Amino acid sequence: MTTVRNIMVVAWKELQIIVKDRGSLAILFVLPLVISSLYGGMNLSFSTEEAEAGILVDIGLVSADQGTYGAQVVDALDEISVLRVEKIDTVADAEDRVRAGQVAAAVVLPAGLSDQIVAYEPVTVEVIVDPAEPEAASIVTGIMNRVVDELTIWGEVQHGVRTVLDESGVLEGAGEEAQRATEAQSLGIIMTTLYEMRRSPAASVVSETMQGTETASGIRMYFALLFPGITVMFVFFAVGMSGASLLVERDSGTLRRLVAAPISRLAVVGGKALAYALLTCAQVIVLLAVGGLVFDMPLGRSPLALASLTALLGLVAASFGLMIAALSKTPKQADTVGTLLGFLLAGLGGCIAITPTPATRSGGVMGTLSRLTPQGNAVEGYYAVMADGLGIPGIATELFALAGFALVFVVVAAWRFRYES
Repeated sequence: MTTVRNIMVVAWKELQIIVKDRGSLAILFVLPLVISSLYGGMNLSFSTEEAEAGILVDIGLVSADQGTYGAQVVDALDEISVLRVEKIDTVADAEDRVRAGQVAAAVVLPAGLSDQIVAYEPVTVEVIVDPAEPEAASIVTGIMNRVVDELTIWGEVQHGVRTVLDESGVLEGAGEEAQRATEAQSLGIIMTTLYEMRRSPAASVVSETMQGTETASGIRMYFALLFPGITVMFVFFAVGMSGASLLVERDSGTLRRLVAAPISRLAVVGGKALAYALLTCAQVIVLLAVGGLVFDMPLGRSPLALASLTALLGLVAASFGLMIAALSKTPKQADTVGTLLGFLLAGLGGCIAITPTPATRSGGVMGTLSRLTPQGNAVEGYYAVMADGLGIPGIATELFALAGFALVFVVVAAWRFRYES
């Protein structure tokens, strides 16, 4: 218990020193937050613009029908974002515009469309297409098939209601207006019920990963790679700072006095490592919280897996800093080497999201190299939890890898570190 208490005391002292260094805190917290937010905001903006733009197809519309259903078709086409609808007066003009390539297709609503639907009689909606634009023709034809299917449902239901009422005789003797009102009311009730059932269908289709978890949208999945990647990269920027801090205390004699005090060497080194591990956890919490709250980034289904991964990441970063201190001769060298290694390993580990998937999944030489870095395993672990929805069993390989890195760094640091310069 005494050792644990001493570790906490040393860690608290080290955290107080870290907090006073506002410049370093800005680099570790503000800079990655700004970069992540700007990068994420740009990607979100591009994604939104692309979604709003969609596939834009110019079509002509000739409507000779003056009834309710013809008007509904016109309104439906106007509301479809992938279409730019131009009203044309005659079929001949529509054919000329399609032939000239001014519109990709033309939709012709025949006269009496609404009356034929009400009477439940066959009716044809013509789509004039340009053979030179088969993709656009396919899009317009598919849309019109869907629109006509909706009209067919209305016609079938209306015909069914009328048939039932006629055969049952419940409206026998009623006036024409009363019959129409009853038909309209019954039709409205049935169609309203039908649309409510469509909102909560008995069967639905979802996209899932191989592990059986539902996938998020593409941009949210990308954020699950972008934010953890930048977070892990800046976590290791604290490595040089922690190594330099330890060497500064050694050169000034503070470390020697601590060791000479009734405090074990384990408590001294462990306290410093704990302080930087807690700093790492704070970085991760802040950046992932911003990603989740501001950019709707998925955080997965296992908080325990995220916490375990973050704790091990903090341990790896802290032990890496100790190793840098043990292998460096001066505080400046430790800071420089730590920063350079942070950049190099971040690149190899895939911390900068160039592709939509982690570097560890790219295969080939880069995929193998990324697996040989703590950064690559950390990014893969976060992505697996946040994007794939995995728990601790699903990231066991990454957790063991990070624990192995931490063990190697601690062993090297204990072997090479000298408490006196």
